[in-house]
Amino acid sequence: MRESRAAAEFAARSLDAAGTTLVVDVSACDYLDSTFLGCLVELHRKVVKQDRTRFGVHAPPDKAQKLFAATRLDAVLRIVNEPPQVIGEMVTLPAADPASPDLMRHVMECHRRLAELGGPQQAAFAAIADNLERELESKRGSR
Repeated sequence: MRESRAAAEFAARSLDAAGTTLVVDVSACDYLDSTFLGCLVELHRKVVKQDRTRFGVHAPPDKAQKLFAATRLDAVLRIVNEPPQVIGEMVTLPAADPASPDLMRHVMECHRRLAELGGPQQAAFAAIADNLERELESKRGSR
């Protein structure tokens, strides 16, 4: 969650370059939190309008099943079975302060994207987004 916003910004900048393809490699992950899942959905939505082949998520079939089937994202995201070719140097993404309004807004938006997809967890994702929205508005009102 704390690196999700930085990952989204990095991916958006990378995809702004003409002809760039971005593959997020989650093959080493055993768990992806709902904020990062929503972040992947948002990246997918932005890119799919232009060209679906410019964005994908790499995971072997068994890993993709484990990480995405419960939320049905395996049917939404373009899953790439082959690992991406690494280009450039490793980039460390900064972790955001969990109390930051910008991070809270990002978490809210990610959960809205997940709720918009429907599925068995739609109500839970919508409730998280609604609660965060109320919290952000109350903080804004108390200034």
